[in-house]
Amino acid sequence: MRLTLNELPAALERGLAPLYLLSGAEPLLLDEAVDRVRAAARDGGFAERSLHLADARFNWGELYADACSQSLFASRRLVEVRMPGGKPGAAGAKVLKELSGSVPEDNLIMVVAGALDRNARRSAWVGALAKAGTWVDAPLLSAREQRGWIRDRLAGEGFQPDEAAVTLLAERTEGNLLSARQQIDKLALAHDPGPLSVDAVMEAIADASRFDVFQLGSAALGQDLRRTARILAGLRRERAPLTLILWVLVRDITTLADLYWRTARGDSLPSAMGALRVWSSRKAEFRSALKRHGARSIRRLLVRSARADQVIKGARPGEPWTELQLLAFGLAEPHRMGADR
Repeated sequence: MRLTLNELPAALERGLAPLYLLSGAEPLLLDEAVDRVRAAARDGGFAERSLHLADARFNWGELYADACSQSLFASRRLVEVRMPGGKPGAAGAKVLKELSGSVPEDNLIMVVAGALDRNARRSAWVGALAKAGTWVDAPLLSAREQRGWIRDRLAGEGFQPDEAAVTLLAERTEGNLLSARQQIDKLALAHDPGPLSVDAVMEAIADASRFDVFQLGSAALGQDLRRTARILAGLRRERAPLTLILWVLVRDITTLADLYWRTARGDSLPSAMGALRVWSSRKAEFRSALKRHGARSIRRLLVRSARADQVIKGARPGEPWTELQLLAFGLAEPHRMGADR
């Protein structure tokens, strides 16, 4: 069954499917869909979660064995597969098709892919997963849809924005929904619910932190270690949300990984950037980063991202700001990641 993002909450209220395929080119919307499924799984008694990162070197046999096994510690388990490249290859496609027909009752499978191209959408493995479970896609929003999304989010905070306020916020965030959400959160803290004017939005934008979290990825991709360290230090002083900083870094790392794997299989870089909707102002940053990173360093960045996420959530010992610095510096210069622990 295929659902839109708006249909997912009601479907989860009715009950959990045995497996989910979540795909899309809009990172924030995709992450929100993932969080909804995770929350529903927890509420449904799936107390344990195992995570698999399906990159080019992934052993799909390990996933099959894990997905078909029973947990020693919990009666029900969520098996999550992260597939940033969007294509499982022949071996992965075979395993996913087999899993679609043999998911144990006490396991829930969630496959999280990036943007799926036309061929992937028509593939047998996508068809099998959609038939056996639920497929939810988070496509990029058009400019009109972005304004509608901003308007709805503002309304959810109790605001009645005028059109000029919505347009200004959309232009300021340049299609970046996470940035838009951050600005809306600031407005909610600074203003009472009710009418929202363009002047109020302009004031909030002008008062934004000089250490903009969205500059961090650009500094790291651009190999500017001094600026990267300065932005991180400023964000730490301002007690910026750790999860937001990690999200920004992971967003750029995932885009870098997608670009690498697309070009590795023969796509031209301009074509890959177009498919991933990389902003013109950021193309030089990613082009520069691709010259420094290969399959091994990208894999280590993804593993390091998962580690940082665990440390921030308290699921693993460590210092969150140290993990964020290692991740940002590793994005800037691969040799600075150090040994994996």
